[in-house]
Amino acid sequence: MKKIVLASLALALGWSGTAFAQTEVDALRYTQLGVTGSARVQGLGGAQTALGADISNLSSNPAGIGLFRRSEFSFTPALQFNTTDTDINGARQSDERNLLTIPQAGIILSNRKGDEDASDWRGLNFGINLTRLNNFNQRISYNNTIDLDERFEQGLYGNTIVDYFADQANNRALSGGQTLRQSLDAEFGEEVSIEGLAYSTYLIDIFEDAQGQYAEPLYSLGDIAQSEVIERRGSQNQIDIGVGTSYRDRIYLGASVGIVTTNLTQESTFLESGNYVASFDEDGNPVREGNYSLELFDQFTTRGAGVNLKVGIIARPIDALRLGASIQTPTAYTLTDTYQRSLYSTTLNPDTGVPEDNSASEVPGDFSYSLTTPFKATGGVAVFLGKYGFITGDVEYVNYAGTRFSADDTYGNGSGNMFTNLNNSISSMYQSAMSYRIGAEGRYESFRVRAGYAHSGDPYASSELDGAINSVSLGAGIRLQNYYADLAYVRSTSDSRYSPYQFGDGTEPVVGISNTQNSVLLTVGYNF
Repeated sequence: MKKIVLASLALALGWSGTAFAQTEVDALRYTQLGVTGSARVQGLGGAQTALGADISNLSSNPAGIGLFRRSEFSFTPALQFNTTDTDINGARQSDERNLLTIPQAGIILSNRKGDEDASDWRGLNFGINLTRLNNFNQRISYNNTIDLDERFEQGLYGNTIVDYFADQANNRALSGGQTLRQSLDAEFGEEVSIEGLAYSTYLIDIFEDAQGQYAEPLYSLGDIAQSEVIERRGSQNQIDIGVGTSYRDRIYLGASVGIVTTNLTQESTFLESGNYVASFDEDGNPVREGNYSLELFDQFTTRGAGVNLKVGIIARPIDALRLGASIQTPTAYTLTDTYQRSLYSTTLNPDTGVPEDNSASEVPGDFSYSLTTPFKATGGVAVFLGKYGFITGDVEYVNYAGTRFSADDTYGNGSGNMFTNLNNSISSMYQSAMSYRIGAEGRYESFRVRAGYAHSGDPYASSELDGAINSVSLGAGIRLQNYYADLAYVRSTSDSRYSPYQFGDGTEPVVGISNTQNSVLLTVGYNF
């Protein structure tokens, strides 16, 4: 289980030894969301299922727009301050990314009937709203030292990235009676795998014994220095188009179609350097020792779009109580990845002892596939305290294990989904989870004050990890005849772990990551 868990947290997509970048991380990236919506909603911790009368309801419970009595336009800019702290073997680093975003913008067109009209159905409201679901902008960096002498004294194998390259080569699938050397030679100049890049830059070599050919890494010694910088940018946004209506101002119904767009670019630069034995004599004794260094640059971009449907209901049995419920169908995405890797190395010429620079680049490629995220169900309650305000809360169910990848390409013989193993891994790695949000608003004449808390449930089946996101929020606002303004502050925290590469025995380096996002939002609105 430890090996599976660490693999699921690998952010260096595309280092799996294939050209494809899809991993269990993607299954969670597009599914687990934090607090979203207008400043009013985020100031309440995102609790809005039973509340209604906010444009953000289009992305959660569209029945809420049935409560609008007038048309409305709102716009929300925000400043986000992202901090990422890393820790590996006591070496700590911190990185920050700040940016201006648009978490929400939308319009409601109300066609509510006048009070003189005695019809049970009070009219139909139409709305369109933009919601930022995810901000991918992040910078992660760390430094690590591997003491190989200590590992060897403990009877352990090396766990450097060069060892990983050799491991990938030894697990390489061979076809057509090819030997391992022939298979890697065929990639020379047109590399399409991480082991092909390592072989072309002389970081691994092929040897042969009675059992056949096998790959060996550089014979590293002493302390090996590693570092990595990961830059991510992009966002995931949703445009909701929906309608809502009211029955006797007691039952509110609504539905919306969500069109989701995503754009993610990740660039990572991994460095490793240390001492190694460049050549041996006939008796196996070291003849020449020197230094080696490598730089692995990995870049990929994922772009695509998806669609989902949301339907909801809000009941108001008495003026002081509202009950709400909504469901969201799975979001069906069509995504395309473009990717490329380059590897640079400096090693000693085993004959002359002179340092030589080597480089190889993977043939750029692209790959299209489908992703289906899980079904969501949400329930909520809001209790109104007369003119003094209200308390509201939500509970949401998501089965993260239900995320599925698919593609037309099926190993070239039509035998089945090429993502079968990945989908099975997602099923065993993730679980269903309950999230909850609670918020309160106090009122005094035209002024509002708010506070909220949100807990996004842990998606991991393993008890070794807690992938929950916790958010606290504060807010304030003012309501005038035709204008309003809301201000909110949200602080979200989460912890994760990351491995730049994985071994079958789970001995890869593990980086602890703490993420903190502070957001300040301002919503301005106009009623007409």
